[in-house]
Amino acid sequence: MYDLLINAEVIVDDVTMAERLMVDALGFPPQREQWGSAVPGKGFTFLFARVHPSLKVSPTRIEAMGVSYVDKSLDPTTTLPFLPALVAAQGRRPWKTHANELATSDIEGVAERLRRNGCRFFTMPSTETNPFTRLWIGWTGDDPGAYRPDVDGGLMIEICETGALMQGAALWDPVPPLDLRPGSMVRVLRRSWIVEDLDVTLSALDRNLDWQPAADPTVDETYGCRRAVLGFSHPRSADVEVLAPNGPGEIHDSLTSWGPGAWVIRIGVNDLEAKADDLGRRGTPFDRRLAVGGDPVLRVDTGPMGVPGLFEFAEIDADT
Repeated sequence: MYDLLINAEVIVDDVTMAERLMVDALGFPPQREQWGSAVPGKGFTFLFARVHPSLKVSPTRIEAMGVSYVDKSLDPTTTLPFLPALVAAQGRRPWKTHANELATSDIEGVAERLRRNGCRFFTMPSTETNPFTRLWIGWTGDDPGAYRPDVDGGLMIEICETGALMQGAALWDPVPPLDLRPGSMVRVLRRSWIVEDLDVTLSALDRNLDWQPAADPTVDETYGCRRAVLGFSHPRSADVEVLAPNGPGEIHDSLTSWGPGAWVIRIGVNDLEAKADDLGRRGTPFDRRLAVGGDPVLRVDTGPMGVPGLFEFAEIDADT
């Protein structure tokens, strides 16, 4: 039912600063002006940052979003005045988002299931300026931005029509062999999210959104957690990893300190050692570790550099 994860996102104070950090400290390719917007008065600014210029190679982007003021004289269908409430719902957590954005080719089918189950959700209808419907899960138009986690298990989901990406059938085309220098970013692999109770979250996703992990949850003793991975139809989409503590460890500590919510964004590179050398040349601090699930990764915390975010780099075959 769900084609891909559109964006893995972080809320930032300054989108321009976040772009510089992504390019200079993390090694993103140069970003293009048309991938973002700083139009005043809409309640937000953003950059749909790409780790590879082609959406066919990396259909999931990394969005940096800043919350700004709302000009009430603007067309209300182009503004998002409820963003402060969604950010506030995430408490003191340093890594925040406005939503986990899923794409579907059956937006009416999803809406009908939500209505049938009596779920709280808000429909943002298509307009001339934005000709695609969006569904915001966990709150209603009568109570804008007042998010409740019971519908989507705390994942703060927004659902958009796949057509909103403006790629058509080309989005699904096979990718030709890529000629990338060692250490190059290939695609966004994962958005990890921490919840209080994995079974409660998976049950809500199954019941209300017909979204299930491909395999039963597993246990990671090193991180002291249970995990489930939710995938998408598009073979190169990032997946969503849901984590809940079942003992002492980093996931328990994060949940205790900051509450549930956004955690790590993982990016695939074609040579992990070359990426380590690249980060070193940039003067970007990183840790080597085994991630949840056991993959070797390089972990970068961009918080000390002024932009909240936890990023991991993992090795991937550039042609998969």
